[in-house]
Amino acid sequence: MIETVFTSQTLMGLISDKKSFKSLTDDYFKILDLDGDGTLSPSELRKGLNRVVAVESEVASGEETDSVYTAIFERFGENLVPEKFRELISEILTAMARAFGNSPVIMVVHSDGLIMKAVRHESGKAM
Repeated sequence: MIETVFTSQTLMGLISDKKSFKSLTDDYFKILDLDGDGTLSPSELRKGLNRVVAVESEVASGEETDSVYTAIFERFGENLVPEKFRELISEILTAMARAFGNSPVIMVVHSDGLIMKAVRHESGKAM
């Protein structure tokens, strides 16, 4: 885990760089696709999504996180292909960017998670 500072533009900048965003989401998809079948099952998504983007927190109840995953599966289907996974990650990051607005945000994130990758992308560091 690492503490970092970013803004909504950090997240939107990564999404708007289609080539980098596709490459990153494809890499994360391969990591999460534990059985290598080319789709993410509900259990694979639950096991790995928090590592990619903080969707769960230590204070969230199982019921609260269950409702998040239920909404994801209803919107994107139960077995995500890479394109649907990319859409999901884009929507999550866009929602986060909207919530943060133009204010700088200080957050503790996974050092290999998407938010930190977005920070590195913005600063021009290698992802």
